[in-house]
Amino acid sequence: MASNSFEENVNPSAITVKKLAKARKKFTLGSDVDPDVVFDYQFLINKETVSYIQEHGKFMFLIRGPPGTGKATLSEMITEKYPKAAFCCADDYFKNSFASPTRSKDSLKLSHDYCRKKADTACANNTRLIIVQNTHMRKWEMQYYLNLAACYNYVVIMAITLYRFDVTPQSLLANNTDGLEYSYFRKRLQQWEDIPPTLTGWFLCPKDASYLQYLALNTLKSLIGDGKFCRIFELYDTDAVVNYFKARRLQICLAGYATDSLEMKEHYKSNIVQYLYGKCFTIQILGYHITLSGMSAIVRVDDVMELLMYEGKNKFSRNCDFSNYMNALGINNNKFEHEKTIAFKDQSEPPETATVVLEEWKEDEGINASKCSFIHLAQKNDDAFEIGKLRKKIKASLFAASDDKGQIPDASYIELDCGTKVCRMQENEWLVKAPMKISIQSLFTGLYI
Repeated sequence: MASNSFEENVNPSAITVKKLAKARKKFTLGSDVDPDVVFDYQFLINKETVSYIQEHGKFMFLIRGPPGTGKATLSEMITEKYPKAAFCCADDYFKNSFASPTRSKDSLKLSHDYCRKKADTACANNTRLIIVQNTHMRKWEMQYYLNLAACYNYVVIMAITLYRFDVTPQSLLANNTDGLEYSYFRKRLQQWEDIPPTLTGWFLCPKDASYLQYLALNTLKSLIGDGKFCRIFELYDTDAVVNYFKARRLQICLAGYATDSLEMKEHYKSNIVQYLYGKCFTIQILGYHITLSGMSAIVRVDDVMELLMYEGKNKFSRNCDFSNYMNALGINNNKFEHEKTIAFKDQSEPPETATVVLEEWKEDEGINASKCSFIHLAQKNDDAFEIGKLRKKIKASLFAASDDKGQIPDASYIELDCGTKVCRMQENEWLVKAPMKISIQSLFTGLYI
């Protein structure tokens, strides 16, 4: 395996990461470059990431790229790292004795039906890791698998071969051994669609999400000791608190988001996002932001995470709204699948966790409004929310409560009888400082609908 400078530096600085990302280059098709160098995805080269994916969470790898760009090679590399994964590929249909060796319109349809059924079975059996390898040139060709991921709560990891090579019809023709013509490759490349996610962020595995819900519910219960909170929320006992909010099924710490599809694509294809894509990060939750309509965890953003933060500039585009853009591509109701809520599970004992570590606060350590993101944990009933507006709301509230250095002073908090520290913010909002900092491992990827 080729040496990788990111691996050699366990805790790289933001400057180091920026340099490594900037140094990335595209390779020539058919060259003798080691595949480990070409496909240096974090989910293949980073030991902590590989361990995290092997042991935690539900992930679906979607391998896509034009013919002749190394999809089979990449599939072998991913399968080698994750041997327990279910592997689904339409081409495998033709390797079976019952399949016709001749590829026709009918046999190709049967091959994709075969691939989809394998993926169906893997999802229904709750197989934690699934690998799907097809060309997936257009959105509709991969939509079936995105639907499965949304329905069964899988986190998608895109493994795209095209972005690793300098691809033209000429280079594909030169690298072709099947006797295909130039016109075929030109047509195929014209079909390619970049599919940016609706957002990028750090995704929690189900066990850690459940544990965080447990901590959040206990925080809400502790607020019963605040008379103002009780009056405004009309909650006077812990049983009522349990039923006030519904927990979000999928928990993501937001990194990048834009309503303009072109802006989001630019962010998604940037060197830094592509370099760190699919990497395991340890995020740290410092507290909770609570309003009448929802509850969010406040997450500290370190210097490397900050490189991945993005907010689109085009906030008022009529024709580039992401939901309209995705609907134009034939999307179904996956957005609503991802936004599903579940009832809070009231437990006297904490549930099993995968990676959570609780840490004591250092003296004079607090929340810095300028170095934060959030995880939307819960909402009132099934109320819809717009993540861009929520980010602006949380940011404005934190800065309103902070000093000129962006710090929220300890003097801003009121300590309740139970020991919970609460900052009463503007317009019926509460900021709760977590009794202990909560460190959780997460995977940086995108939300695809």
